[in-house]
Amino acid sequence: MARRRGLLLALLYTAIACAAAPHAGPHRAGLPDDALQGGRRHLAAGTRCPPVSRDVLAARAQNNTLMFAMMNEAQWDFGRNWMHHVKKAGISYYLAVAADVPTSEALVAAGEPCVERIDEEADKLGLAWGQEGWRRMTWSKVFFMDSVFFMDSVVDWGFNWVVSDADVVWFRDPTPLFAKYPAADFLFSEDGAGSRNDKGDDGVEHGGSEHSNFNTGVYLLRGGASSAAFIHAWAGAFEKCGKGLNDQTCAYELMRTPDQREELKEERGLWRVWNKRIVIGIIPPSQFLSAHTLHLQRYDQARLVKGVPAYAVHMTWTYKSHPGKRARLRDMGLWVVDPPEFFQGSFVTVDLFGTPELPPHYNEWNENEDMVAFHLAAIHQQLQQAYVGMALAVASNRSFILPQFKCFCDHIWYSVVRCRVVDAQEMPFPVPCPQDYLFDPDRYTDDAGPLPPMHIRPAGFLANERTPAEVKDSVLTLRPSAALTCTDCVQLGKATDGSPVLEVPPSLTDAQLLPLLEPYRRYRVWKLSMDSVGSPQRAFGGFADAAAAANFDGRMERITGEWCCRREEELARYRMEGQQHPKLRMNPQFNYSSMAAARGSTA
Repeated sequence: MARRRGLLLALLYTAIACAAAPHAGPHRAGLPDDALQGGRRHLAAGTRCPPVSRDVLAARAQNNTLMFAMMNEAQWDFGRNWMHHVKKAGISYYLAVAADVPTSEALVAAGEPCVERIDEEADKLGLAWGQEGWRRMTWSKVFFMDSVFFMDSVVDWGFNWVVSDADVVWFRDPTPLFAKYPAADFLFSEDGAGSRNDKGDDGVEHGGSEHSNFNTGVYLLRGGASSAAFIHAWAGAFEKCGKGLNDQTCAYELMRTPDQREELKEERGLWRVWNKRIVIGIIPPSQFLSAHTLHLQRYDQARLVKGVPAYAVHMTWTYKSHPGKRARLRDMGLWVVDPPEFFQGSFVTVDLFGTPELPPHYNEWNENEDMVAFHLAAIHQQLQQAYVGMALAVASNRSFILPQFKCFCDHIWYSVVRCRVVDAQEMPFPVPCPQDYLFDPDRYTDDAGPLPPMHIRPAGFLANERTPAEVKDSVLTLRPSAALTCTDCVQLGKATDGSPVLEVPPSLTDAQLLPLLEPYRRYRVWKLSMDSVGSPQRAFGGFADAAAAANFDGRMERITGEWCCRREEELARYRMEGQQHPKLRMNPQFNYSSMAAARGSTA
């Protein structure tokens, strides 16, 4: 009955889609860059993607194989980024599946291969993590393959599929995995952070099984009756699997039948599961990477750790939803859809100084709290310096280029062990801190009353190939120095490398410092160096206006996140009750609100 009802609905959908698309409208070769930015954008109306058909798919297939990603208007910039990297990797058999009409029109306008599977309800139900619309989007790839057209579903047409989320960056063609494991119906990406395979082993995870925490954001499906039957059962589990559960959790429930599984004797790492009806394998996190294994553990590009080339990185193990994923992709130099204006303008950055050196044998320490305490102290020391630079950026109406913060402890949604993810105990510190470990990127510029926006650029901004030479080559080091005995003069000199250095008096407020810097506005980057004063507080005196200082501190309080997490069973032992996930502070030593208030009280 459910199958017949699905057939009738699909036929109705096909009829509507055929009647509605394509329809007349302007056709453009591409979209303006400002249509690619984060968040929701209005996408211009135009001709729509065709409905799904066997002929449309066959025309895109290569060796009977197709790669697809679902995308909607809220994910449009991720979709553009996905398509850029797919093409860069030489993958010609891809297509985008539009989940709403604006995205369908935008894909056609951009000249991209696409089909439609419209879900008008997902957007209405909320697309934030955990909301019902988000849950439906996690299932959308399964629903697409289970979509019924006449007497068949898409998955019944016999194509091999590379299934991908839109927040995936592809580095190379994964189809050699099909040839390597002809017995496998499914090859799933690993959701963990460690591999037990030997260095140089480019095969499936030897310890993998249906009990591995595989991820359904990236997987390979071999066309055939067995895989099709599983997709039908998987889609059919949407309602009975449980409200709020995503497609991945329900795949676990279907496969984890302990008495009806076995490892293939002829192929180590492959398992018969789901009552022995399908064969699966798990691809190690050294080949299908996460944001953690790439950015922090450095399982990257055939050079380190396992010595095997990666196929893709999926933006799992990130925080703060889509804004955090965008920030992480920028941190890794993999976000390519920022408009040219993002790389123009004027900037402030800081040279971090005095960051604690790694204590002897730190990476062998076993006392969790000692490592946590060291990390938090080191992070707050770095944040205080960034706070000063951000204040100068706001006061001078410039964007701020983040320094490369160093992390001496991991940040995960469950308790750390020796400051690390449980299955990444060999990861050496320090590691580069991702933005989403420290900040909430969605709050840099959100509408928060009088709070000034904080325009942020990632730490690698000046090394980005899209940053123009007129920005990279226009850097002035600002060095507050007590050697200057005046309060209204500056001294221009050169560093040992010949770059310009401007010494300025220490502790000046914006009202005092900015007039002195006016002749030097032509420099596109002001790099604040604090090593001559030794104290961030004396590098810049902040805001002369008390209201401006208070508003700036309000923004600083808003953009920082929490560190997570101490182990619950250790809280009493270390007398850290209530401090399992402490709030990070931009100004642990001093703040400009207090300084401005003190100046006002003595006036």
